[in-house]
Amino acid sequence: MIKLRFSLLFFILFQFTTSISIHKRSVEPNKRIDCFPDAGSPYSGYSKEACLARHCLYDEWTPPGTIQCYLSPNYGYILKENPQQTQNGMRLRLRRNQAVGSMFPNAIENVVLDVQYYTDDILRFKLYDEDTERYEVPIPLTPPSGQVLSPQYEFIHESNSVDDNLLSFAVKRRTNQATLFDTSLGGLILNDQFLQIVTRLQSSHVYGFGENNHETLKHNVNEQRTWGIFARDQGTHWAKNTNHYGSHPFYLVMEQQSDSSDTPSGNMHGVLLLNSNAMDYSFSANPSVTIRTIGGILDFFVFLGPKPEQVVQQYTWLVGRSILPPYWSLGFQLARWDYANITHMQMVVQRNLDAGIPLDIQYADIDYMDAEKDFTIDPINFRGLKEYFHELNQNGVRTIVILDPGTIDDQMYYQPTIDGIREDVFIKWDDGQTLMKGACWPGEVFFPDYFTNRTQVWWSRWINDFYRVNLTFDGLWIDMNEPALFDTNEEHPWNSVDTGSNHTLKCPNSRFDDPPYRTKAAFGYDSNMNRASRLSDRTLCMSAQQGDIDIRTGKPKYRHYDVHNLYGWSQTKPTLDAMQKATGKRSLVLPRSTFVGSGQWSGHWLGDNGATWAQMKQSLIGMIEFNWFGIPFNGADICGFDGRPSEEMCIRWMQLGAFYPFSRNHNAWRTLDQDPASWSSYAVNIMVSALRIRYTLLPYYYTLFYKAHTQGSTVIRPLFHEYPTDKATLDISSQFLIGSHMMILPVTDEGAQIVHAYIPSTHWYNYYTGSRIFAQKQTMSIAAPLETIPILLRGGAIIPTQEFANNTKFSRKQPFGLIVVLDVNGNATGDLFYDDGDSIDTINTNSYFYANFTWSSKDGQLTVDIIQNNYLEMSNLILDSLSIYGMDEVPSTITVDNKIFQPNKRMNTEIIELKGLRLSMNKNYTFTWKATENSTVQPPSIVTSDPKYRIDCFPDPNPSESACVARGCIWDLSQGPGIVACYIPKAKGGYRLAQDPEQLSDSVTQYSLSRLSSSNFSLHGNDIERLNVQVSISGSDKIRLTIRDANVERYEVPVPLQWHSNAPTSSSPAQFHFELTETRHGQVGFRIRRNNTRSIIFDTSFFAEGFIYDDKYLQFITTTPSRNVYGFGENTHPSFRHTLKDSRRYGVFARDQQPYGGNENLYGTHPFYMGIEDDGQAFGVLIFNSNAQDYKFDEFAENQATLTYRTIGGILDIFFFAGSTPEQVIRQYQTLIGRPIMPPYWGLGFQLCRYGYDTLDNMKAAMMRTLNGNIPLDVMYGDIDYFHNRLDFTWDPVNFNGLPEYVDWLHKNGMKFITILDPAIDSEEKNYDVFTRGQEKDIWIKWPERRNIQFSETGNRNMLGYVWPNGKTVFPDFFYPPAQEWWKSEILRYYSKLKFDGLWIDMNEPANFDTNQRRPFNYNRPEDWNLHCPKDEPLETPKYKTAILGEYLSDKTMCMIGEQTDGQGKIYKHYDVHNLYGWSETVASLPAARATENKRSIVISRSTFPTSGTMSGHWLGDNSARWSHLKYNIIGILEFNLFGIPYVGADICGFEGETTEQMCQRWMQLGAFNPFFRNHNGLRFRDHDPGNFSPAVVDSNRRVVETRYTLNPYLYTLFYQVHRSGGTIVRSMAHEFPTIPECWPLDEQFLWGSHLLVAPVIYEGHTTKDVYLPTTERWFNYYTGEEHQKLGQITVPAPLDYLPLFLRGGTIIPHQRSAMNTVLSRKKPFYLVVALDKRGKAQGDLYWDDGESIDTFERSQYNHFIFTYNSQRLMLEPWSYDYPQMDKEIKLEEIKIFGLSGRPSTITWNGQSLIPTTQWTFDEQKNVLNMKALALDMASSHKFTMS
Repeated sequence: MIKLRFSLLFFILFQFTTSISIHKRSVEPNKRIDCFPDAGSPYSGYSKEACLARHCLYDEWTPPGTIQCYLSPNYGYILKENPQQTQNGMRLRLRRNQAVGSMFPNAIENVVLDVQYYTDDILRFKLYDEDTERYEVPIPLTPPSGQVLSPQYEFIHESNSVDDNLLSFAVKRRTNQATLFDTSLGGLILNDQFLQIVTRLQSSHVYGFGENNHETLKHNVNEQRTWGIFARDQGTHWAKNTNHYGSHPFYLVMEQQSDSSDTPSGNMHGVLLLNSNAMDYSFSANPSVTIRTIGGILDFFVFLGPKPEQVVQQYTWLVGRSILPPYWSLGFQLARWDYANITHMQMVVQRNLDAGIPLDIQYADIDYMDAEKDFTIDPINFRGLKEYFHELNQNGVRTIVILDPGTIDDQMYYQPTIDGIREDVFIKWDDGQTLMKGACWPGEVFFPDYFTNRTQVWWSRWINDFYRVNLTFDGLWIDMNEPALFDTNEEHPWNSVDTGSNHTLKCPNSRFDDPPYRTKAAFGYDSNMNRASRLSDRTLCMSAQQGDIDIRTGKPKYRHYDVHNLYGWSQTKPTLDAMQKATGKRSLVLPRSTFVGSGQWSGHWLGDNGATWAQMKQSLIGMIEFNWFGIPFNGADICGFDGRPSEEMCIRWMQLGAFYPFSRNHNAWRTLDQDPASWSSYAVNIMVSALRIRYTLLPYYYTLFYKAHTQGSTVIRPLFHEYPTDKATLDISSQFLIGSHMMILPVTDEGAQIVHAYIPSTHWYNYYTGSRIFAQKQTMSIAAPLETIPILLRGGAIIPTQEFANNTKFSRKQPFGLIVVLDVNGNATGDLFYDDGDSIDTINTNSYFYANFTWSSKDGQLTVDIIQNNYLEMSNLILDSLSIYGMDEVPSTITVDNKIFQPNKRMNTEIIELKGLRLSMNKNYTFTWKATENSTVQPPSIVTSDPKYRIDCFPDPNPSESACVARGCIWDLSQGPGIVACYIPKAKGGYRLAQDPEQLSDSVTQYSLSRLSSSNFSLHGNDIERLNVQVSISGSDKIRLTIRDANVERYEVPVPLQWHSNAPTSSSPAQFHFELTETRHGQVGFRIRRNNTRSIIFDTSFFAEGFIYDDKYLQFITTTPSRNVYGFGENTHPSFRHTLKDSRRYGVFARDQQPYGGNENLYGTHPFYMGIEDDGQAFGVLIFNSNAQDYKFDEFAENQATLTYRTIGGILDIFFFAGSTPEQVIRQYQTLIGRPIMPPYWGLGFQLCRYGYDTLDNMKAAMMRTLNGNIPLDVMYGDIDYFHNRLDFTWDPVNFNGLPEYVDWLHKNGMKFITILDPAIDSEEKNYDVFTRGQEKDIWIKWPERRNIQFSETGNRNMLGYVWPNGKTVFPDFFYPPAQEWWKSEILRYYSKLKFDGLWIDMNEPANFDTNQRRPFNYNRPEDWNLHCPKDEPLETPKYKTAILGEYLSDKTMCMIGEQTDGQGKIYKHYDVHNLYGWSETVASLPAARATENKRSIVISRSTFPTSGTMSGHWLGDNSARWSHLKYNIIGILEFNLFGIPYVGADICGFEGETTEQMCQRWMQLGAFNPFFRNHNGLRFRDHDPGNFSPAVVDSNRRVVETRYTLNPYLYTLFYQVHRSGGTIVRSMAHEFPTIPECWPLDEQFLWGSHLLVAPVIYEGHTTKDVYLPTTERWFNYYTGEEHQKLGQITVPAPLDYLPLFLRGGTIIPHQRSAMNTVLSRKKPFYLVVALDKRGKAQGDLYWDDGESIDTFERSQYNHFIFTYNSQRLMLEPWSYDYPQMDKEIKLEEIKIFGLSGRPSTITWNGQSLIPTTQWTFDEQKNVLNMKALALDMASSHKFTMS
């Protein structure tokens, strides 16, 4: 027992002391060095015991994600003696610290660290065994320079006394002391078969290493992933995180600034580990990288850069500059494995040539061989191949054939093998005698050892003999040279049935084939095998011997274990040498396996990829990485090698592949053809288009390859190479640069029609259009329809081009051109290298042409300066064209070589072109130019060639040839229906400049115009001969263009605007400007152009003949820069974005007209539209005219549109708003028309109405059904059926007896009442004092004195009509001040009897029933009577009526000759002011409504005009209970938000017709997000109040109304924001995301503000909803807070009782608990919903006042709260608190936070900890934090901190 206790005590003490010891020696988890990196393998035997057996430390309590088995911190080496200085560096002798056991056997005890100052920019250091010579990589390197005098680095070493004096060393950048390489973390291990080094990384921005299938360009150091490097026949799509064909242990680091902010400093360095053994590398978050290799030595080179391009230049200087590929190799190339026969190959080639596909190289894969044997041709299937290749070559098509290194074991008949065995060329086993044999395509194969000279001779002889005798070819494609074997170490090869052999290579156990550490390159495959994977799997045995005999040992120099990764490298140069010997030309070799330095002899294709979108993306990464590795001639198999691509995928891949340096379409056996011509003609045309661009750019590519060959620079580079200090560029691989000035933006996502492009600087231009990109350091969306791959050009470049031909043999004979792209200073430079494209070493023999190009705007010249001119053929080539980007004006002339040329703009672009130069390329030139004195425009040819663009000379009815000719126009019926037959000649019409412009002030300029064709052309005979055009500027963002009759004053709209002319300032420069253009016929055009991008947002120049200014016919036609046009109304548009194809002409003329969905003109007049340009910039245009008018948008060339606008009176007064965002456009517009009214809070509640309650009991019943359904309700309405005889200011004493008492009851219960008022007043009702008092003031609209056709009936000038009352009606003239006073007094009188809360003013177009008909539809008398307007009056029957409904302008309204007056001597014709009637009534109504109780009140008007929104809201009129009208509802509220009337909504469930339960349920969901939220229906239709349905639907209605009420604080705050600053409340997706093309057409979802997305179901029977969520944002389910991981176009469930709502990250939205009305809800607690954006930030605010007083904002009687979330801190602050009456009992009860990255450990509020569970909970599944029971006082500041 004593012994047992003693043993137990000893065990406890031992454990205690051990744990203490471990604790003393423990390492911080993030600094641990993994001692068992293979632990994840099922065959690693990982355990505590296995860890300890490696002499490592084991932590049993390690949390997940932390290294458990790790090195002791004193594992490493100790400095034995003082360092020795060497000639150019130092030597340090080290010994292993033997206090710690070795991790693996055979530790190297004595190590030498040699440090060599290689050059000023390159440092070399290597660690090797002092006692035993070890293998070193035998590749040639450029020798070091002599004495290094100015090294850019420092090498520092130190010994750590804490850890047994372990040595660590570092490399620093001398200029800023940035540490580039630092071993202070420890982990240095040198064993015989395990060498490891760990270095800290200067930043986490690390790139390179390969060859691997990386998924991101920048490594994610936080993933702690391990990657293997070991050449392997491994398809890039077979698995993730694998090693592939080549070995490139070279990495690059973009350094960060010294403050560790992760912000790049702009400096970069590179590191090469020159080691060819199997290795792997891992990253950790320190950041650091661990590199492990299992042989050789640690031989490092550090390249100091400091610029990214310099790093690559220094690297390739050391290992070998890349090849200068033959020119023909830059052409398009076609291959496939399994043509199967020559007939198929010929057919494929011919169909591509026939389809216009340019073709430079045709390949033959292994199927051309006889039984897959090198140097053979299938005598049956490929008979005639030699002759066919010769034929192709005659036509300029080159050929390349494949060769594999595996040589069949046929020692009887196959001569290459017979010769090879005799000449001892094959790799052998250890015994030096037996050939190592494996399996491959032919069957049993041997592998040549290219390290021996005898093998190289054998290989060269067979290539030359094959070329000479069997087949002429131009290059060799050397595949399977990892080397690849089939199923090594397995029982039989996979292709044994084909070859008849079951033989496989089986490697015996050995220390080479089974090293103690296999590396990730082997154990990474363990999980897919039933045994431990071996390095020899899929290749040769590692024990194989290679190389010539070492005279010291008598054995071959190398083990395959050491040189496996060099096999492809060793084959490449002998192959190139053989090809150059055979052809006498430069030739091309394309290996699959590459190593450091391979690029000096070859290119590379990226291996056997898959036909997937993901592989397409990864090809971009591979392409960039191989440019870093010094092999810029690379590319992927276009359309994917393995699998079947869709047509869309192949189109997109061909577009991308057209810009790969190596551009080849290739696919695998047993798959369908995927060559370009195998697809549809539509696809072929797109592919040809992309390839044509490539061929045009080949001189640019070739010059870049010249620079790569001579200077070591990259051809393809990532953005950060050019923008190294821009952090946003550091992980972008979805776009890339060709050289420094061309950006390619490929589409690599299925179905995508846009690309999200990061624009790093100013002065990038669209390649196709020349338009400048308006963006800098921001991501924008660029349209990328399937037909287009976006290309951008960077200012400052001159890019040489050559015209297209179907292959380079012919394109090299074509004329050259220069693309000149000007930078911010108007300058550009470029160069051109050219030679014969095929000879060897033309550079060293000076057999080439080289020229510099320089454009200087300051000097006004372009120079061509030839530096080298030894390519004689250049004398036969010409420079024929210039294309200039970024030049503001077209020069009038350009002079060169004493010749004068006239440049032009390329049609529909901003590109200035000069063609037909025909200048010999072997001479220097200086181009000079002369600026254009005036802006003469030439319309695109389509304007004159396409009859679609004729200007209609007979828009009025009944054209005929004689009438047409009489107008001076051309009559032509030959173009058929739909084409204008009578059209204005280009040389007629329009106006010319009559005299020089006059500057009236610094902000106003006046132009005088006169008619061009005053005698022989006129549409209607009343053209104004002379015009004054006044251009007025208001600040930086508004321009006004006013065109008046120079001699006669005309009617102008009397609506006051807030226009102030003032010039832009230097601090706020002009965003756009006005240009007066001139056509070649002398007509002027009006143009508005942006200053930043030079885009033209308004331009009448192309249709200047269509500018007509007749007395009653004013017309202009303008282009718009895109087809994204919104607004103009009031009409029912089928889509929010105007439909341009087969578009309708819409009339604008206020009319009592139900919206049926056609082109009918509706109630209001809003000639305002907004455009969104392709770059996302927006602009607005207001045509301030109140006459009858119409408009038509049409498609125009180059994705533009046209607007044809006509009006029949007044003047042209046009305002332009620069934006540049849509919201800025609307705010600028509202600075002109006034900002929207602030509605009372109760106006945000639910409102209930119907026409046809008929009795008070029915009204009450509808209300009670709503309340009994627990549906909140704020407002009840009275429609005209509650009036007595439909008379204003009355109520039916029988059917609505007790109405005043009912209204009082509503008030007591927190509800309101709104009454309708119509303007038509009964003139015949007895004892109707309302009329009597009006008659006493004589306030009605009048007949003119000269023409009063009702005088005999009335005895006065009152114009009588008929509407709802029983008697004939008169109409108040609200322009007349006494009428306004009368209206106000009648409203106040009525209020004294009935306490209504707001006014609903209807029928105010003004509506009159059936004017000009026999009788009104509701006329209640037997005799016929009606208002008839005199047709002989010109105002009643203008020659052009506009595209409005009805036979006459006066149909359904007053006569146009009616007169109105302002009481100050101004007489208006109703013809001019008809569209202002509703506006004028609103002017009179709001003050009257507010005078009732001095409250804010509300006015809802049917007819509106610009500025109406400052006084009223609007409902969308008498809609219908049809599903299509739900969409019209959305479009309507979006448009009226543009019009400055955000308090808008539709009649929910439809006014006209019978609704259905489902329709009304869905419409209530939509209606809950109409700012004006009213359910209303018409006479004689079934009640559809929300409580009148089945219980389930009533419950659904309740829930959505409650959702609205909880959001009312947010909505009220939005109204405050637009009332204070202008803007919109309801926004389209295009409005908020104008740079995302997918958003431009969306109109079935919308936003409240910027962050609440509403996606109502608007189609019958649908229970899902298609929603687009922009991928640039985070989006959350509004109800649950769960983040949507899938973005873009998605489909979400939407059962009948569900409305999809989404929150955009970055917002804090205030809520309040719902109640039965807003009086009650305003007393409920608040709560906040915080949705974090991608940066973990959010902000929001809350505006609060008493909800009903007038001008509370203006009088500072409000509270404004600001909410911010940043860095895990939430701040709630009362920014202003001037409404102390805000009830102290109203608390902030709850806060929800969506999108946290994880559960907080603690939360503090104002320094106090909140209690988990009680005061906060966290949903781990949804990442939603809920803080509850807070009871926060809103008057105080609050701070929450999460940690």
